[in-house]
Amino acid sequence: MRAPGVIRPGRAQDLPQLLELWRREVTEGRQDMIPNEARLSRMLGRFDWEAKSRVLEHDGGIIGSVLVMSRPSPEGVMTNVYAAGDPGVFADLVSWGVQLSRAAGASISQVFVAKGAGRGLDALGLELVRPWWRMDRTLDTLPESRPVAGYSLADATTVRQGVWSEMFNRTFADHWRFAPRAEEEILGDRPPQLSLMAIVEADSSPAAITLGEVEDYGADPRPQPVGLVSSVGTMPEHRRRGLAGWLVAEVLRRLRAAGARHASLYVDGMSPMKAYNVYRKLGFEVVSEAEVWEATFP
Repeated sequence: MRAPGVIRPGRAQDLPQLLELWRREVTEGRQDMIPNEARLSRMLGRFDWEAKSRVLEHDGGIIGSVLVMSRPSPEGVMTNVYAAGDPGVFADLVSWGVQLSRAAGASISQVFVAKGAGRGLDALGLELVRPWWRMDRTLDTLPESRPVAGYSLADATTVRQGVWSEMFNRTFADHWRFAPRAEEEILGDRPPQLSLMAIVEADSSPAAITLGEVEDYGADPRPQPVGLVSSVGTMPEHRRRGLAGWLVAEVLRRLRAAGARHASLYVDGMSPMKAYNVYRKLGFEVVSEAEVWEATFP
């Protein structure tokens, strides 16, 4: 480690200090946002701190951290290495996470950093593979929610359990670095009216999906709370018909009604579907760019 201090496994009790560290990452431009504390607590509720995290302590405070999270995918186990700290320690913490990933049998290890903040990651065996964009828009005025002929709108108040995971996993199976998700992971604890689905009127089969949630990011410069739009996808046989635009416009209306003052979404900057063009037509603009770095293992 290039900075003085003691490295040890993280602990759940470290979360308040880690939040401060991660907020500094945003302030100093190495990341664009962090989840709020309540969401982080839920995400890390079953996290194996001893095996999958390390923190760097100095003068009684935490000055660096790394957490490794994994999920199965059709390409093998995929890990995300979440590292934080000044450039002097960041690379070492990423290295620890990537080495752990490889030793645990992962096929792919990913690191997301702000644009230009990945200097030196190539020396660790990582390669810059993707731009990842955040697009924002205000909720002062909203685009028209235009229904598509032959389809009806449904949400989690009416669509039965089990449909969401099957539909989600079929929809995104041909997307880059797809990883299947379970029903509870898709629906989460968001209000059911913010989980939208377009349904084929002729046979009641699912055609497209969009999810929304309202988050408060504290000191983040966006007007709070923020309406986050995610998982915008359409079944292959129903694409290019305007369903994504309809669902996003509708979820924006519902997010504002739920108290959101601003809207954000994330999109693959190399999306073969060019999803970002749909979002631009709805008033979204790219406000920050991240880089996806990857190491792949035989």
